[in-house]
Amino acid sequence: MFGASFGIISQALDIYRKSLDIRNRNVINANNPDYVEENPVVESFAPVGINFQDVRRDQNIYYVNLRNSKLSLVRYLEERSGILSNVEGIFQELFEGTGINDYTNRFYRAYLDLMKDPTNEGAKNELYNAAKSLSDFIRNKGRDIDELGNSLDFNIRQTVSRINELLRKIYVINRDITVTYAQTYARGKDYKNFLDIRDKYLRELSELININVQEDEIGRVKVTTSKGFALVDFQDNYWQLEYTGGRLFWKSKSGGDVDITDVIESGKIKALFDAKGDLDRFKDELDAIARDLISSVKLPRANSGTWYLIKNQSDTTSYIGSSGTLYLYDSSNNPVGRIEYASGSLNVYDASNTLLATYSEANLQNLENAIDTYFGSYFDADIVNNPDGTYTLRISELSPNSRIEDTGGNFYESSPVFQGTGLPDIAPVSTLRDDIDDLDYSLADTFSDFANSWWDQSKQRVSDLVNDISTTQADTKDKLRIESALLESLDRKLKEMQGVSIDKEFMEIMKIQRTYQAVARIVSTIDELLQTTLNM
Repeated sequence: MFGASFGIISQALDIYRKSLDIRNRNVINANNPDYVEENPVVESFAPVGINFQDVRRDQNIYYVNLRNSKLSLVRYLEERSGILSNVEGIFQELFEGTGINDYTNRFYRAYLDLMKDPTNEGAKNELYNAAKSLSDFIRNKGRDIDELGNSLDFNIRQTVSRINELLRKIYVINRDITVTYAQTYARGKDYKNFLDIRDKYLRELSELININVQEDEIGRVKVTTSKGFALVDFQDNYWQLEYTGGRLFWKSKSGGDVDITDVIESGKIKALFDAKGDLDRFKDELDAIARDLISSVKLPRANSGTWYLIKNQSDTTSYIGSSGTLYLYDSSNNPVGRIEYASGSLNVYDASNTLLATYSEANLQNLENAIDTYFGSYFDADIVNNPDGTYTLRISELSPNSRIEDTGGNFYESSPVFQGTGLPDIAPVSTLRDDIDDLDYSLADTFSDFANSWWDQSKQRVSDLVNDISTTQADTKDKLRIESALLESLDRKLKEMQGVSIDKEFMEIMKIQRTYQAVARIVSTIDELLQTTLNM
């Protein structure tokens, strides 16, 4: 009789010790965000004692998925906002208080000041220095954007590597759960520590890429992207991602790669790709400023030997916009001919007023053809394809001291201030210092009007860039504030559902300890009875 009783009591003590271990484990992990409260399930089998049936893990997988989805969005917004802050820093040197607006305004003010006083040496030097500072600033900002883009590229590779590592770890845990479940089936299936580690990996993975998770009856998980691309199945497989050529690919088991760049919805990886798109857009807008400066801004010249159509054209076949007459003179100031241009006609005359040719439209192509064909001994006409995509006509003297007069106010002897193809190589023209000393003072007022028009156009482009950066950042920060509050609410709800209550755990520990002590006293009493019986 005593032997059976000792067996039952010994089993009970072992079960209570195990229950106490589980409660202590709860207390130790009370502040672990990935830990889910565990409860020992002990069932009574009267009259043969008690049995440790299971370790119940009070997890709500629906709310975990909901929290992880919101976490993925918040991490996306945090990462993108941080990168946008770096972009703002590129265009606003906070310690010096200068930015692209200041450099642009300084240049055009210097230009207008020189037009007001073309002989002022200080104004000449200021224009040259302002042109150099503006072009240097634009080039440097372009390089800064490229460096930030390169860092994003490296960050994407690191993030993809970490995603693949987490997928492998989750796959290994799935396999370990299968084995450990079988090994601990008769001992209450106490393998839930694997699930806490799994949840930690899933939370980190959701910060990197948006995922959906399904859990089977023993705790293994199937992980997919929100658009259904499998990343880990319940037991046998996991899939890798690859970043190449600026795109993210899902590598299928059949060997084919699927571009999933545009179907990623949130997470750090999405933020990095969107930030690269932001940088490309900002760089294009900065490039537009550079190309506009190269294409438009010119100085009135006295002896440059080149004449430009000042108002650039969108194509080479449209009417240039206003009528007039081009008078052409040789090096001895003798007339060599004229070209009358108006909407619907372009007539070419020689010095004796003989009509040489008629064209149906006064456009760049016909003007170039007429000058090269009939006055090619004195001038060379070239259609210039500007960096901003517009066109102008450049007329260059072939015979020294030949000259052109235009009654239409379209062609002026002039020269560009900037050279290059755009953002990477914008710079003042190599002869700018000499060009500034060769100003045609009679055109100062006319070119002041042109400069105000160029300034308005530059200010608009700068405003577009600054507004794009600031509004994108403001929108991201607003969304981050809202979504962070929602995430905090979900975290609190999840904590209430599956977190550890210290008060509850201490009460349960005290109950188990008292029960354990009571059972232990039974052992002591049985021992006394046994000793008494033996003594009899």
